[in-house]
Amino acid sequence: MIRVIYFFFLCAFITACTAKKSVTTSKQQIDHQFDLLAQKNHHIGFVLKDLEKNQVVYELNADKPFTAASTTKLLNFYAGLHFLADSVPSFQYTIKGDSLMIWPMADPTFLNPDFKDQPAFDFLKNSGKNIYLVSGRYKGEKFGKGWFWDDYNESYQVEITDFPMYKNMVICSQNTDGTFSMLPDLASLYYSEKGVQKSLKSIKRNLYNNNILVPEQLNPGYKQLIPISFNNNIKESLLTDTLLATGLITSSVSTLPWRPVPADAKIIYNAKADSVYKKMLQSSDNFLAEQLLLNYATQQQLNMDANLIIQKAQQELFTDIAKNSYSWVDGSGLSRLNLISPAFGIKILEKLRQKVSNDDKLFDLLAAGNKTGTLKNMFKTSANSFVFAKSGSLSNNYNLVGYLIGKSGKKYAFSYLNNNFIAPVSAVRTDVEQLLTFIHLNY
Repeated sequence: MIRVIYFFFLCAFITACTAKKSVTTSKQQIDHQFDLLAQKNHHIGFVLKDLEKNQVVYELNADKPFTAASTTKLLNFYAGLHFLADSVPSFQYTIKGDSLMIWPMADPTFLNPDFKDQPAFDFLKNSGKNIYLVSGRYKGEKFGKGWFWDDYNESYQVEITDFPMYKNMVICSQNTDGTFSMLPDLASLYYSEKGVQKSLKSIKRNLYNNNILVPEQLNPGYKQLIPISFNNNIKESLLTDTLLATGLITSSVSTLPWRPVPADAKIIYNAKADSVYKKMLQSSDNFLAEQLLLNYATQQQLNMDANLIIQKAQQELFTDIAKNSYSWVDGSGLSRLNLISPAFGIKILEKLRQKVSNDDKLFDLLAAGNKTGTLKNMFKTSANSFVFAKSGSLSNNYNLVGYLIGKSGKKYAFSYLNNNFIAPVSAVRTDVEQLLTFIHLNY
């Protein structure tokens, strides 16, 4: 009997030591990999969590705040899963006699060339009615809180509006025959080529209007996306011209000052929500992200205000997370006022996984290593994607938050944040790739 008891305690002791050694070895292995990284002279935060065991495998600066950049879109995505149904609402409307009155809902997919099906526009062009556009629903600034005003000419910082069209941008092209053109063609009606400037290397729009300056020479085939500066006249005219071009509508759209939406107003839906989330997450589309927040707000019968829908999300969806552990101020992550900790990143990933409740579907919406989106040219050591994540990049910052599948088949959540580095972002990206590939191969 004594021998049996002794043998039992010996086995228990060996098992405990083995488990302790395994945990220690895991931490030491990753510690060693961090020591091998080329870029270490900046702020780094990292958490790796085993999703099957619900156990943190490794953490570094887990609770410290970092600039979130475009990983902010994961919060946006989670809010959308709760606040939208299966399609994006485009506008509310009423019909009285020969009049169709519409209240825009900030739908970013309306006349957006990335979304081929346009049921909302089809509804307007086939209505046979006189169309009245109610303006003034959005009373906020055209740029988000903490954005850089001098990025107004860049395609990644498009103005926020209540009724976006054509992604609120035009494609300027220098054609091989020497001509200069814009797409959509109708947009050229609202731009005027103000002049040529020798010192310019790219096309520059005026800050306050749509006048543009072009370089003295543009190579054939040159293309550049330029944001449109909107006002009520331009919105009315652009919608009118697009409808008239179909030949199905013969009268101009009229703009009306703001009035409350009637209780009996109906809603026209446009693109499928999943297709919009996928585009926003994989391409890191800031335009979609910002407009979606306003879209959520109107769908929830709030004023068209990003702050209101963020507050609603915090009060209803993030009650288990301390407010002082993150800062969320816009939809895209353009503002450096957006802050998250590595531990907060893991929380969001767990919430998303629980809400979607289908890993294949969730992973398909995210950028996949060696396959799609912002990760298409990363993690090329394996033919099969093993990282599915949202990247976030601003000057001196590169983050990656997502899911990793180990060679063992185990699934992990990771949150890898890099802030305030001087090195080229490509060097930091290489380090991120190196560490996560090691984890894939060894876990």
